[in-house]
Amino acid sequence: MEIGTLMAMVKRHVRQRQATVRRRGQLRRHITMSTISAAGFSKIEDAIFIEQLKKPNNNARICPNNWWHLNFFWELQGISRTSAAQVPALSLNGKISGINHPAVAHFEFMREQVSDGDADKQILPAPALCLAELKRPDNAVAVSRVYQSDTELVHDLASAYHQIMTDLYHAGARRIQLNNGHQSSDKITELSAQVSREAVQNLPADLCVNWHVAQGHYYSA
Repeated sequence: MEIGTLMAMVKRHVRQRQATVRRRGQLRRHITMSTISAAGFSKIEDAIFIEQLKKPNNNARICPNNWWHLNFFWELQGISRTSAAQVPALSLNGKISGINHPAVAHFEFMREQVSDGDADKQILPAPALCLAELKRPDNAVAVSRVYQSDTELVHDLASAYHQIMTDLYHAGARRIQLNNGHQSSDKITELSAQVSREAVQNLPADLCVNWHVAQGHYYSA
């Protein structure tokens, strides 16, 4: 199972446990996200992640209706979490950058847990999906405050992805799959092609990058 999906499973599993605890009125007897530090919660996620890794591969499946792509986008510098019509979304609050993205640390952690140490593939949501989110009408004002043109926006988003993929390469990744979805307009499709081309320029020659059109694995596709 790829790391993005597995980490989404972990987060969903922890939240489901928390919701079950609430329903049973046992909050005082359980550890919850509201009563532990970020480091403590991270340890819980790590433990569940390792537990999932130990399960047979034939039990692995893609989680439907999750927000794993948004979880990735929210960790880009310059992007923050928000909501549109009570649906999780993102907004722009500064220049976009991919420096120190947690996906790299997650990949390194996964490699440490694999006995043969040869895990070399990482799956990421495609930059085109992030661009489509940023081009939502709800984000128009915020984007115009930070970027004077679509060209600047595309350049920074592509550079952020290039940074992350380069960091993943240095962490041991040799295959990166970018999961894409439907685009909403001809203009978005044109910009998507541009950001995709720019993101993969001048990457290491032995790093294989491929695209996969994944329909229905996340709400906003």
